[in-house]
Amino acid sequence: MYNILLVEDEKDTARCVKEAFELEDIAVDVAYDGREGLNKFQEKEYDLILLDLQMPLMTGEELLHEVRKENPYIEIVVYTNFSEYGDIKKLINLGINGYIDKGSEAELDELIEFVKSKLEPLSEEETQRLLQSTQEIRG
Repeated sequence: MYNILLVEDEKDTARCVKEAFELEDIAVDVAYDGREGLNKFQEKEYDLILLDLQMPLMTGEELLHEVRKENPYIEIVVYTNFSEYGDIKKLINLGINGYIDKGSEAELDELIEFVKSKLEPLSEEETQRLLQSTQEIRG
């Protein structure tokens, strides 16, 4: 089972997203501000962080900086309705692995599929082929 950390200050949004992921057998811990998100990140290992940008106590960008200092490899997907081109470009340079708009046009199914593609970048068949080819190379 995968574990993700959702850092989202809007409680109704957090509840809906958490429930949707749990239906997909993905465990979700929720933090309602950036500081709580940093504390949870430091206490537990996660496969992915789903991050809002505008939050109290510590912004998503500040949290991103802190997480990247401690773990440059964890998948981080920004999930926000705040999207100016310059800001997204800056976040990409800071090391996000994806961006999903949570505005009125956003689809929860799209979010789930996008996150699942980050958690499972290869299908079972692709994984087996890769392992087999690696074994063949080793001889």
